[in-house]
Amino acid sequence: MLGVFAAVAALCGAFAPWALLPLVAAVCWGCYDGLAVQRDGAVGWLTGPDLRALALLCAFTLLGRLLSGPVERAATWRSEAARAAVEANPLFRPDDRRRARLERSRSRLAATALGLGLAVGLAVHAHSDAAAAEAAGHTHAVTATTLASGMSRAVSRSTARDEAVALVSVPAAWEYPAGSRHTGRVVVLRHQAAGTRVSVWVDDAGRPAVRPSSATDRGVFAGLVGLTAFAGAEAFALGGCRVLRTRLDRRASRAWAKDWARVEPHWSGRHRNEDVGGR
Repeated sequence: MLGVFAAVAALCGAFAPWALLPLVAAVCWGCYDGLAVQRDGAVGWLTGPDLRALALLCAFTLLGRLLSGPVERAATWRSEAARAAVEANPLFRPDDRRRARLERSRSRLAATALGLGLAVGLAVHAHSDAAAAEAAGHTHAVTATTLASGMSRAVSRSTARDEAVALVSVPAAWEYPAGSRHTGRVVVLRHQAAGTRVSVWVDDAGRPAVRPSSATDRGVFAGLVGLTAFAGAEAFALGGCRVLRTRLDRRASRAWAKDWARVEPHWSGRHRNEDVGGR
């Protein structure tokens, strides 16, 4: 699993800006060390951090960023040359260059958010698998016998809406461990009679327990969590870009207004007319 997170860290590092590399390494390490690595059967965050894993993930994050530079320059040398020619224009101001870099960084931030969402999804999936394996050893399927019919007075409701419900809860009895009788309520179809045998899940003491989740359920849950993490990171990145672009636009507007106030009298001829009128 460490190799998977190292690959994710390298992928995120290849697209993330330099300023976000520490965040990428920290998120990948937190997901791996807190949720994917299990020691002594413990499930959840570890009390002792794995600094070797942190160093390895930092190295892979930096390696991905360093290797992406030459590859990106070789693949986009034509567009880079055109961009350099445009930015060499004296009318291209520093704020214009910052705005252009900000626009180019949006795709990088989207790819970084996707990688972080993948890391979170993998961590949740690993944690769910570990929790399911832990619960499987203490959860058992037993056969229970219903003690009442779904149509009995004790179970049936008086309203027409309740009568239309197909499933009802009825009392039932089972034995687990062997010779230890337990009673509780189980959900059956309304038309089933007393004495119906149904399957229930219990813990080691025979108490009702939650049915272990299936691999499909765990995969879907991990995918939804990863997608939510990706959406949150992407929304944060877009919000940050929007704020920075707004600040750049306001500063550029103030600069243009200041320069226009200095140039406009000469450009419109108003300065000359004022000189002639003064004479």
